[in-house]
Amino acid sequence: MNIVNKPAILISWPRELDMFSEFIERVLGDVIIVVDDFIYTEDERLENGKNIIELLDRNVEYVLLSEVFKKVRYKILLSTGGQTFQKKVTFASYFKYLYAIFIGRIIEHFGLSKFFVKLIGRPLTGGGKYAEKFGKYPVERIIGIKVIKYPKGLDINKAKYPDDQWKDIFDVYLCHSHIDMRLITNKFFGAECVKIGYPRYDNAPSVADAKKIIYNEIKGIDATKPLLLWMPTFIKIYGEIIDNIEVWIPTVEKLLNKYNVLISVHPKLAVVKPLIVSRLLELGFLVDAKKGRNLGILYQSSDLVLADYGGPVLSTIYMKKKLILLNSDSKKYSEWREKRMYLDDDVRNDVDSFSIYDDMTFIEQVDRNIQDNSSSKRNRLREKYFGEDCNYEDLRDMFHKLAK
Repeated sequence: MNIVNKPAILISWPRELDMFSEFIERVLGDVIIVVDDFIYTEDERLENGKNIIELLDRNVEYVLLSEVFKKVRYKILLSTGGQTFQKKVTFASYFKYLYAIFIGRIIEHFGLSKFFVKLIGRPLTGGGKYAEKFGKYPVERIIGIKVIKYPKGLDINKAKYPDDQWKDIFDVYLCHSHIDMRLITNKFFGAECVKIGYPRYDNAPSVADAKKIIYNEIKGIDATKPLLLWMPTFIKIYGEIIDNIEVWIPTVEKLLNKYNVLISVHPKLAVVKPLIVSRLLELGFLVDAKKGRNLGILYQSSDLVLADYGGPVLSTIYMKKKLILLNSDSKKYSEWREKRMYLDDDVRNDVDSFSIYDDMTFIEQVDRNIQDNSSSKRNRLREKYFGEDCNYEDLRDMFHKLAK
């Protein structure tokens, strides 16, 4: 087994390159990128490895996971966790599959899963009709010696975060905030945690420079109108996609006379619904579907962000941008989120959120937010969820010690 001293980063999705870029620049320096080129069955992971390689800087050293797997180990390995895995049929995975198709499907059929979710927070279906015979086994311990968990967003499920399996995978946990750090130390006693903030956004250009970049790249922006950035997330539960874009199009479309509305299409959605971009353009929306987009520039260029769930909610708060949340009308999704205690649901107590039935009230609130130039509330939210800024010099020292 060959041991490599240079730090390595396991990249599972193209968008992770943007997550790591500033951290590499400010803290790690020279690294090796391990590109996950394993083949998966999910449509949204189609050609992931190829897309990652296309986005890599020519000067960056990279290897394919399939070529180093079980042959090379890296002294320090960073990973977002749980995204790259082997699929193997084991006794345990096959037993779980049998449970799911016999007992789990009966629970689903009689609607008992809702009862169990309310009672113990789990449906006890084992995946039901979506169950698979194989188990998923993370690769980090196989290719890394000192394995470090890199945070991929603060859109976390407070009831179950961190994932139980992480305890056997990671030695050090990097955290965005005091919130995820506390959840990890409460669950994993003695866990080594280091707060790093949100490095991907810490070198964003000025608002004026960001607007200049986006206005040059996105054709059709009217410079006389404010720019609304719509950041719908990709929602998939039990194999079904919950399409919040389609639900909200008729309402958000009413804003087009007064505002530029730029939609950042989630990379996964662009893969599973390839016609979504052309449809949005036909309706008069501006669309950003650029692979590997620097999201710091995108957020910074906006005058107001429209989001629903997930990473964009907390990213907007970190960037101190104006924010309005668009709720899903899916009863299935609402029930799924119930008792999961997602942090972005807490944010709904701090900012305006609307259902599709509040269309006129929503439009009026957009107008008010655009006209309100006070930053005090946004500053308080940044402090509440992220605390004080991090010291990159301390982070460099920590990694230097790890390397030794």
